[in-house]
Amino acid sequence: MTTNRIIEPAATRKGSASMGVAYPVGSIRFDRLMAGLSLWLIAGLFLDGWAHNSFHDIETFLTPWHAVLYSGLGASAVALGIPWINNVQRGYRWDHALPKEYVISLLGVLIFGVAGGLDFAWHSTFGFEIDTEALLSPPHLLLATGGLFIISGPLRAAWQRLPDKGATGWAKLWPAMVSAFATLSTFTFFTQFSNQFQHANTFVGGGPTEDVYFWQVTTISYILIPTVLYIGFILLLMRRWALPIGSMVLFILGNAMLMFFMGSSYTGEQWPVLLAALLGSVIVDVLYTVLKPSADRVRELRIFAFAAPLVLNLLYLGVLIATGGIWWRIHMWLGAPILSAAIGLGLSYLTVPPTTQWSGGQT
Repeated sequence: MTTNRIIEPAATRKGSASMGVAYPVGSIRFDRLMAGLSLWLIAGLFLDGWAHNSFHDIETFLTPWHAVLYSGLGASAVALGIPWINNVQRGYRWDHALPKEYVISLLGVLIFGVAGGLDFAWHSTFGFEIDTEALLSPPHLLLATGGLFIISGPLRAAWQRLPDKGATGWAKLWPAMVSAFATLSTFTFFTQFSNQFQHANTFVGGGPTEDVYFWQVTTISYILIPTVLYIGFILLLMRRWALPIGSMVLFILGNAMLMFFMGSSYTGEQWPVLLAALLGSVIVDVLYTVLKPSADRVRELRIFAFAAPLVLNLLYLGVLIATGGIWWRIHMWLGAPILSAAIGLGLSYLTVPPTTQWSGGQT
């Protein structure tokens, strides 16, 4: 594994008292390595989710999908552990022996490992979780915490190291974008109970004959909760950088494909929704390119934040209506996208609040 290049000024040479409290300097090369490993972990996570959604009689911890997930953990542990050991031997203090942003990732490996053992014991004691129980199981939430610490490392590193402007191409930003995509996908994984791409089958057909209010509220959440997640992530990244062309396709289409795959055993016939995700993500990318929204172009930012979820959700529901029909009436299938657009607009005010001008102590 490649270790980080360490720049040591005279004041921090080995043996110097100040070296123990310094951090090694990170590198783009190491960010790329960790970004690739984050995709490995995400692949294992979604394979495991697909298996649990497809096979409800899994009664063993030793499965191929667990092998993918935990081998990704092992590779991450090696990638972080080798430079940590090397840097300790060079004189760095044990809790400062990685670039500052990756110390948290190393902690994530430890948390993940502990949670994995706890998960095995949990299954042995309480049995295997059924359906949504698996997303709320304390060991699984601890696994999620450790995993997030690991996969968000390249994003944290780029956030601290790369400038706001001038580092907007894929060459420098792709590790951060991949890390952000993996982080977003972890959040959507653990909220898969409310996701339109995993549950597209619930919109089609004649609709419920009983508990209509329950199903209305439930299916609306499939639209609104993902909107909060992906628009929130996109706006956060826009607050920091001008994003490369294609970023919206990565976040929106890439995540939609993962979520659809995980529920493909029961929603596979609704595959045209992926066409909506493809077309919608391209349109949103065009909107971003044309509007150039940023903290310096607030009006364009508000327009983008409103238009992006409106376009995406109208296309999603429009494809379902065109290919098989949905039981939602116009009040809902037109109103829900508008409400999602309002959520996007509201999130834009959190990421870029209105400016306040003071004059004589008064606004």
